[in-house]
Amino acid sequence: MKKLALFIFAFFISRYAISQNAVRFTQVSTKGDPIIFLPHIGCSSEMWKEIAAHFQKTNAVYLADFAGFNGETPIKADFTENYVNAIRQFIKKNNLKHIVLVGQNYGGFVAVKTASDKSLKFKAIIASDFYPNLSMVLSPNITSEQLEQMKAGIRKGTLEMEAEAFAATQKQTAEMMNFTKKEDVARFVQWQAKSDRNTLAETLCEQFGTDLRPVLKDNKIPMLVFTTWFFAKTYKNMPISEADKKLKEMYGETPNLTHAITEDARDFMANDQPEWFITELDKFLKNLKVGK
Repeated sequence: MKKLALFIFAFFISRYAISQNAVRFTQVSTKGDPIIFLPHIGCSSEMWKEIAAHFQKTNAVYLADFAGFNGETPIKADFTENYVNAIRQFIKKNNLKHIVLVGQNYGGFVAVKTASDKSLKFKAIIASDFYPNLSMVLSPNITSEQLEQMKAGIRKGTLEMEAEAFAATQKQTAEMMNFTKKEDVARFVQWQAKSDRNTLAETLCEQFGTDLRPVLKDNKIPMLVFTTWFFAKTYKNMPISEADKKLKEMYGETPNLTHAITEDARDFMANDQPEWFITELDKFLKNLKVGK
C-alpha cells in the first residue's frame, strides 16, 4: 500500500510538472483586468502583437506560448489537456479574476476548455476562426471511421513530409487560407518550421476529435466569435445573409454568444483587419461593463 501511495503521489506530481512546463507566459502590462492571448497551432504569441499593444494601455496583458510551437520545448502527450491545466494553474497561482481569454482557432478551442472550470472567474471568451466541432467544417455528417482515417492522414502527412515540402505546404496554406499580407505568411512559415511536428499533428487531431457543443450548451460566459465570410463569398458565391443560418448549425443553442462577421479577411482576422477586430472587441467589452 505504501508503494502504491508513493506511485500515485509521483504520478500526480509529474503531471503537475508537465502542465507547468506546457505554457510559457509573458506579461506585457499590469494595469486593469487580465487578458490572456492564446495562439493557433504552431504559432507564436507574436501573432497577437498588434492587438495586445492596444489593450496593454488599459489591461494586464499576458501572451501565452504553447510547448512544441515555434521552438518551445515540446511535451510528450496530452497536449491540449496540459495546456489547459497550465493556464488554469497560472490563473490560480496569480489569483486572476475578471479574465478575458482571446484565442485564434486552436487557441479559441483551448480557451473554451479552460473556461469550463466554473471555479475560475472569467469575464469573457473571445475566439477567432473557431468552431465547436471542427470536423463539421469539412463534413457535417462525418463518421467516426472517417474521422480516424483523417487523423491518420494528418499524422502521416505531418510527420513524414520532408522539410522543404513541409515549408511549401505551409506557405500555400497561409497564402490561401490564413493571411493577405506577405510578411504574415513568411512569419507563419517560420513558426511552423520551428515547431515540433508531433505536437502539430496531435494538437490538430485532438481538436478535430473533440466536440465542444455539449460544453457550450449551458455557457454562462459572454462569448464573442470572429468569423470570416470571405471564402463563402469568394468560392461559393454565398451572400453574407446566409451566415446566421450556417453559424446556427455550427453552434446550436449556445447561449451568451455574439458573432462578428467580415467578408474581407482570411482566417487570421486580427492580422488581416486589426482595426476592425479591435473596434468589435472594444465594443463587446464595453457593453459587458454597461450591462453590469
